[in-house]
Amino acid sequence: MHSGSLLEQHCRVGLSRVLPGIIFILLALGAASLLCGWDLKADRQALRDAVESGALPSSIMDGKQIVCFYSMVCPYCEKNAERLERSRAKSGHNDIPLTVVFGRPSEPRDPSLFFDKCGLEYDGLAYLDQDIFLDVVCGRWPLVLVLKDGRIIRKMTYRGL
Repeated sequence: MHSGSLLEQHCRVGLSRVLPGIIFILLALGAASLLCGWDLKADRQALRDAVESGALPSSIMDGKQIVCFYSMVCPYCEKNAERLERSRAKSGHNDIPLTVVFGRPSEPRDPSLFFDKCGLEYDGLAYLDQDIFLDVVCGRWPLVLVLKDGRIIRKMTYRGL
């Protein structure tokens, strides 16, 4: 008896050999974090929880707002902030309130060093404990959210700005 062509048998065997490697690579690249990063429901809930607990100012839920989640020691965050400032200046959207949220550092740091490097103008500044920060950004930063009445209407990462 013949169960499928030789090509079909070869494909089945090849896939069974390759599939564990593909799964390993996806896990190694942080695919779980990648999937979480695209789950706006998780982001919305974590953001809402942070506001309700008082960790973030409730004003970010009013009207149109830009909320940036950065680390003071992250070079990608600095570049993202530079790009954002250039983009805002070019488009004339400097009238939209911008709040910068840093993960609370383990050692005190002066945020003016970050802002001097990137030139970002902001309206509000907040700090989140590391666990809350990581929940909101889903383990990936820099993250820029554009909110309208508390709803995430646009989400940008380092590459998306």
